[in-house]
Amino acid sequence: MHKRSQKFLTIILVLLLSLAAFPVRASVRRRVAVDLIVRGGTMVTMDKEMRVVTDGAIAVRDGRIVAVGSRAEVASSYSAKEIVDAEGKIIVPGLINGHTHIPMTLFRGLADDLELNEWLTKYIFPAEAK
Repeated sequence: MHKRSQKFLTIILVLLLSLAAFPVRASVRRRVAVDLIVRGGTMVTMDKEMRVVTDGAIAVRDGRIVAVGSRAEVASSYSAKEIVDAEGKIIVPGLINGHTHIPMTLFRGLADDLELNEWLTKYIFPAEAK
């Protein structure tokens, strides 16, 4: 082998060995496809800690919430064709008792011997007398 070829092979070998010292990702992490991502708003989680995430996101697939977290967390794991920008808005992933009838609860037992319509119009939501 010529000295020039031997020198060239030595340089290649040194380069290959030095590259081996740097870790190479075996696989690129693929993001899971979902139907919808709502991101960027202040998110109220309703979890055990009652977390409020200022730059939150929600991933939804088949009508179900599959992920809740910061915008960065959701963006690193999920992708969607439809993305809703909720910047400046509040994101609430689940309405816990979102529809209540507070007046009816407070006045339960008051005139409970009446028909529903009469009870509502005369006692719960009385109309102005003419």
